[in-house]
Amino acid sequence: IHLFVLLLLAIYPSFIQGQDSISTKQNFWNYMINPDSTHHFRTKIIPILYSSPETSFGFGAGLIFNWDFKNATAQTFSSRAQSSFIYTLNSQVNWKTSYAVFTNSNKFVFKGIFSYNLFPQFFYGVGNDLTKANRELFDYKQVYIDLNNRYRVFSGIYVGIDYFYKNLYDVSWALGDSSKFWNNPELYGTNGYKISGLGPGLTFDTRDNALYPNKGAYLNFSFLFFGSPIGSQYQYRSFRMNLRKYISINKQKRRVLGINLLGNFSWNQTVFNQIPALGNDEIMRGYYSGSFRGYSYIALQVEWRMQIWSFLGLAAWLGAGEVGNSVKEYTWDGIKPNVGIGIRLLYDKASGANLRLDQGFGENSNGFYLGIGEAF
Repeated sequence: IHLFVLLLLAIYPSFIQGQDSISTKQNFWNYMINPDSTHHFRTKIIPILYSSPETSFGFGAGLIFNWDFKNATAQTFSSRAQSSFIYTLNSQVNWKTSYAVFTNSNKFVFKGIFSYNLFPQFFYGVGNDLTKANRELFDYKQVYIDLNNRYRVFSGIYVGIDYFYKNLYDVSWALGDSSKFWNNPELYGTNGYKISGLGPGLTFDTRDNALYPNKGAYLNFSFLFFGSPIGSQYQYRSFRMNLRKYISINKQKRRVLGINLLGNFSWNQTVFNQIPALGNDEIMRGYYSGSFRGYSYIALQVEWRMQIWSFLGLAAWLGAGEVGNSVKEYTWDGIKPNVGIGIRLLYDKASGANLRLDQGFGENSNGFYLGIGEAF
């Protein structure tokens, strides 16, 4: 962790010297490493030292683009695209490209993820009381696409269509014929699958900034239908809601309280590793993703963010979550606690975007994360 911080500081001398002093006539290499934030198009190349409970340590490189469309209004969010390649000590390969494009006055919003993974990973099963004794290692390759398109119909209200595709193949279970998950009739897709889902989406967005919100709210609802008419091997439904509220305590010093409520639900033939999973780099940070799974998953987190210097900030959060076959199964004893702290390093002055380093703690678990932009 300390090594990664040193690497980041080594490539960010502009935060010490001041970004606005950079000449607009810099050569291409200087522009790629340290662009002037007043350019419409801003680029960063960063080395990545990565860690999460699922990957152990990994390393690679990332290319980050931030831009503002010419003549865009002051209310228009900065657009961004990023691509990264990571190889981990667990012999995992992860290539991911994502984008978020906001047209003038945020009239249209296009978001998407394209990813390829070669990813040995543990599967714990389904339930809210699982332990490491339940888990089995399985190896796979996968390609997935996640697209979200929105059109603003009223102030802050967007409607659109979401699409999700995943192809999981070359699946092998470490225990082979002794595996309790391989060919388990109660689980779908344990030998591989292709799924394709399409459905409506609704968003309410009054945030003042997409990458570092100081105030406002963000509510996103997505309902996906997976079925053979759209190329899916399995037939099921999924509903996801993501509710966020930001309260500005001191805008000048960037003191912000963020509140996030997540709900993820699925029905019918949900493939085994798409059953809602507790834990990732956005919410319930510190839990191995999928250490608890259920067809009904709800989690809540509250995060305090504060800027220390122009390029350095801190964050701390409290959270809780639970999974089950339905909300009716939830119990007070089944709630999983979550707490964590993080460091924020400003990498794009114009948009206020941060690199974040988070250390999360859960029930008998912990994990370190690197991300681009806030967790929520």
